[in-house]
Amino acid sequence: MDAVPIDGGVEHEGVVLWGLMGNVYRLINDRLRHDIADATGLDGSEFEFLLRLARFPDARGMATRVGETMGYSSAGTTKLVARLERKGLIERTRDPEDGRAYLVGLTEAGSEALRLGLEAHVPRLEEEVLAPLTPAQRRALQGILVSLDPTLRD
Repeated sequence: MDAVPIDGGVEHEGVVLWGLMGNVYRLINDRLRHDIADATGLDGSEFEFLLRLARFPDARGMATRVGETMGYSSAGTTKLVARLERKGLIERTRDPEDGRAYLVGLTEAGSEALRLGLEAHVPRLEEEVLAPLTPAQRRALQGILVSLDPTLRD
């Protein structure tokens, strides 16, 4: 691969776009995590796991599948599941179709934590992500982000 000169590299379109995405993510995510922690006592990854699990049918699924949607390794998912299980927010049960595997599901406490987190999360998203954009810009941004998400690629 050819070396990119520093003077041309700092203004490279990819470098600039990545920097903008990182800035927006950091600025908004810090406030979102604070809102969620204040409302639920959960850290960002714990809340995100509950949110993604809730999107599965009956809020139940393979922990590895949930972790994969978050970009987590098997070991990272195992640690996160153990924390959530200790907190009583999820429960593990044997998969009836594969007795060697486990499913995780939201408990009542997990559903309540998710509800409280969303009550804190959604207004911030409305204000800082949706309000500055027109409906057409929102649809375009969603399409762009889906295109960039490696977990959604075939």
